[in-house]
Amino acid sequence: MDCPKCSVELQPHDDDQVSLQRCAECGGIWIDVADLNRVLLRHNLPGLEKLGGKPNLEEIAGQCPQCQVDLVVIEGGPKHALRYDTCESCGGIWLEQGLDNEDSIAVMIDGMVSFYRRFSSAAA
Repeated sequence: MDCPKCSVELQPHDDDQVSLQRCAECGGIWIDVADLNRVLLRHNLPGLEKLGGKPNLEEIAGQCPQCQVDLVVIEGGPKHALRYDTCESCGGIWLEQGLDNEDSIAVMIDGMVSFYRRFSSAAA
């Protein structure tokens, strides 16, 4: 699969409980919605469908690396400053993390959890 932002091949990262793909160019992460929900629930956050956020139908975020359909931008947080992209077909999630070539899956997961904590606290 290719990065929806950079068009370079995404690199797989796996552990016993989650599988994700990361762009070595921009640091973005592609994760299946089921894996993301497992991460969120494991860190005492609600599932993605309960975190709120509003689709920005005016903006196209690129194409799903799996389905090749347009990604939908979901905005939330203070003044809708936080965003992630999702595929309406497969449910995959694209997060622009920019982790400076960090390859540790634990660090990537911590970044995702931190993002969704800010996203959910703003919705509450």
